[in-house]
Amino acid sequence: MKTLIKALIAIAIISLNATFVHAQNSKSVTGIYLTEQDYKLNKLTYVLGDNEKLQLNEFLNGKNISLLYQGKKVKLAKSDIYGYKLHNQDYRIFNNEAYGIIDTVGFTIYKKQKLTQQGKGYTPVERYFFSAGNKQPVLALTIENLWNSFPSQPAFRYSIQSTFKQDAELMAYDKLSNQYKLKYIHLHQGQAATSSIASR
Repeated sequence: MKTLIKALIAIAIISLNATFVHAQNSKSVTGIYLTEQDYKLNKLTYVLGDNEKLQLNEFLNGKNISLLYQGKKVKLAKSDIYGYKLHNQDYRIFNNEAYGIIDTVGFTIYKKQKLTQQGKGYTPVERYFFSAGNKQPVLALTIENLWNSFPSQPAFRYSIQSTFKQDAELMAYDKLSNQYKLKYIHLHQGQAATSSIASR
């Protein structure tokens, strides 16, 4: 029972920190992506001004986002929008949860803080996710999920298996080439497959 209470308190603290978001300045952009196409075009609706605010309602997986926009209260169902931009960071909403978009080359990688039990308490830990396409489900970034999500790309799947021994290695970043190793492999295998088909 004590563990459950501690978990609820931790969830509440994380949620309260992100409950009301105010637009900070003209360089920091916050707004809503109504559709996937809007996201692709970087077209925001309800762009917040300095005295406007966004309520994310993340506590207990709230189903709506609330805005104070141009003096009016606006409520949007999370299931009806693609995502939002918060202080220049893009987020996609999937199953009422927001995932920070961190890389979109080839396929999308996301990040999200998840409460994880450590010892007797819960601590927010950054977890990584992906989707094979903008309309595909958001899945935990694991070797198994990647293998199952790219059935038509065997060279990519075999490269994942031979390169990464455990899931934690999937977010390895190459500072010299300024990209994730996983993305390099995906791009390289895709180009190799295209070249092979073209040469036939």
